[in-house]
Amino acid sequence: MQYSLIMGQESIKNHLKQIVKTGQVSHGYIFEGPKGIGKFQMARIFSQSILCRVQGPEPCETCPSCVKANTGNHPDIHVVDMMEDSIKRQDIDGILDKIYTKPYESDRKIFIINESHKMTIQAANAFLKTLEEPPEDTIIILITTNVNLLLPTIASRCQNFRFEESSYDEIEKALVRDYNASEDESRLLAGYSKGILQRAINIKNKTFDLLTLRDQVLAIIDELMDVGRSTPFRFEKYFDQNKNQIEEIIEIMMIWFRDVLFYKIDLKEKIVNVDKLEWVVKHSKKTNSIKCSEIYGHLQMTYEDINNNMNFKYAIDHLLFKIQEVKHG
Repeated sequence: MQYSLIMGQESIKNHLKQIVKTGQVSHGYIFEGPKGIGKFQMARIFSQSILCRVQGPEPCETCPSCVKANTGNHPDIHVVDMMEDSIKRQDIDGILDKIYTKPYESDRKIFIINESHKMTIQAANAFLKTLEEPPEDTIIILITTNVNLLLPTIASRCQNFRFEESSYDEIEKALVRDYNASEDESRLLAGYSKGILQRAINIKNKTFDLLTLRDQVLAIIDELMDVGRSTPFRFEKYFDQNKNQIEEIIEIMMIWFRDVLFYKIDLKEKIVNVDKLEWVVKHSKKTNSIKCSEIYGHLQMTYEDINNNMNFKYAIDHLLFKIQEVKHG
C-alpha cells in the first residue's frame, strides 16, 4: 500500500517517511483522530514501510515483506482489533507474550492496537509496564479517537500524530474524481461527511443509511415548523427511540437550518441538501434569518449538552421548547 491511498494528512505522511528515511523509529506512536479518517490504514502503511527490504520513503510493494504485509500475512505485523466493548487484561497478556518473542522474519516486530482507548484500567496498567521498557525490536502503534481517553502515563511515552478532517471542497473533488459522483451528489455527501471521506463513501454506498435518517428528521422538522406551541413534545418518543443516533439527528437538523439560512441570505451555492431544495424553499417562507440562526444555536448547544452527559430527556425537551419559542417569538 502507498500513502497516496489516504486523503490529506500530508504533514503526517511526510513525518512518517522521514522517520523511516533516518531510521529514527520510536517504540511508541499514537494515531489520534475521528473514526474512519484513515488512522488504521496509515498505521499499516507505516508498518509496511518500516519492514520493507528496500527502505525507501514509500513501501516498494514488491519485496517479500511488502507482499506479505499487503495480504495481511506478515508474521511480524500484529493487529489487535477487538470486537468487544473493551480490551481486557487477558487480551493484553496475550499481546505481551508476543511482544517478548523474537521477530520471525524481520529485525523488528510491530503491534497495531486499534481502538486502544478501550483498554480497561487493569489492561492499561499491565500494558504500561511494557511501554516503559519495551524490547529493542518492538514498535507499538496505538489508534484512538481521543488521546485523552488513554492513561496519561501511556500517552506521555508515545509520539502523537493528530489526524485532521479534510475540507468539504477536498472531499467533493475526491468524490467526483474517484467515485463517479455528480457535483450535486458530491456536495450533499461532503456536507454530511464530517470532513471524513470514508463516511461520505459509506453514505453513497448505503453502508451508512444517513439519507433515510435525514428523511425521517425532515418530516419532524416539517411538522415542527407548522405545529402550535402545545404539541412539540409529542416528538419526544422519536428522539428517545433513536437515542443511539442522536448526534447524527442533531447534525442533520443543524445542516438543514443552515441551508434554510443560506437560502434566505442568497448563498444558494452553499446549500448541502440540494436534492431537497423545494423543502428548503418551503421552510424559508415560514421563518427568517434571525430565527434560523437562533435555532441553529440551540441545536449546537443541545449537541454539546448531550456530549457532556446532560440528562437526555431534559436536553431534548429543552430543545423542542426552544425551537417552538423561537418560531412563535
